[in-house]
Amino acid sequence: MLIIVVVLPAIWQLAKKNNDRLPLAAYESESYKIESHSCLECHAEIVEEFQSAPHARTLASASDYTHWDRFLGKSFEDPSTKLNYRFEQRNSEYFLNCESMNQMARIDWIFGSGEHAQTPVSLSKDSEGKPQLQELAVSWYPENGLGLTLGQTGRDIEKIHPLGTFHTGTTSEECFACHSTWLALDEEQFVSSHIIPNVGCVRCHYDAKNHASRQAQGLPVSLEDLSLLDASELNRRCGVCHRSPDEIPEQDLTPDNNLLIRFAPVGMSMSRCFTESQGIKCTLCHNPHRLEDRSNAEFAKVCHDCHNPKQPNHAVCLKVKPDSNECLSCHMPQVEVQDSLRFTDHWIRVHD
Repeated sequence: MLIIVVVLPAIWQLAKKNNDRLPLAAYESESYKIESHSCLECHAEIVEEFQSAPHARTLASASDYTHWDRFLGKSFEDPSTKLNYRFEQRNSEYFLNCESMNQMARIDWIFGSGEHAQTPVSLSKDSEGKPQLQELAVSWYPENGLGLTLGQTGRDIEKIHPLGTFHTGTTSEECFACHSTWLALDEEQFVSSHIIPNVGCVRCHYDAKNHASRQAQGLPVSLEDLSLLDASELNRRCGVCHRSPDEIPEQDLTPDNNLLIRFAPVGMSMSRCFTESQGIKCTLCHNPHRLEDRSNAEFAKVCHDCHNPKQPNHAVCLKVKPDSNECLSCHMPQVEVQDSLRFTDHWIRVHD
């Protein structure tokens, strides 16, 4: 009886906690699956605006990709290895050809919205039969066109595959999970032919299917308003794909680690603006439903809401006028992580 009295309530609480937990991956539960066009009837303005957002362009199959002019017929030479690459089309398929080694890989998917880069990948099977992604060595960048894929600069030809980096089945699955709305699973492995590409509504609005179902039945409806989440929870939600601080080893959480610049939630969580306020969160500056088109002045206004001489006990920058629009260039600069690739540093601080 003592075991029943003590253990069963604990088991019930654990089960309740697990049931209440929101899914953190696009494939966690069939009950969350719904395509974005289902939201169009009631939320037409948001859905139409969303088509311009980078989240709506995170992934494309080779057959559906519409910007092949960025790749086809163009060549690139890796300055480290002197390997030559060329993108080609053969019948209805697309390939990256390493002409120097007489090797080629078929392109199956294109990752990235194109705001920072687009990277072609090839899919195959690993030794255990799991889907295996090969991140091809050459990507496209808006600034200079073709260049080495991030993380593949300074390669040693004796140690690398000339066509690009292979990733494990687990890592490959995680890549697709963050760039898609839905993955189908078969025996715990994702099925590449059943992917709903891009980050659609349900990828962030986990309760969208229940919301739509109740709406259709004429029942009272509610949809979680992400803008009402506190800063830490919203940072965690965005960090599911944009990386959370708890995924980074503590010794790597230093201002000198330029890799962190890719992970906005990590940098933000280290900022005094975040740790010493209640309101600094992703949606304060970014609307995930549209292409970012705000000026530095509009972003600076967010800074001025706190850093204002009229507000007591708030630090005010002494190097510029109180109404200056140059906040970001000093405290959130664009940092080049490799040729043609820059990210905004979200670790808000005084830079040397």
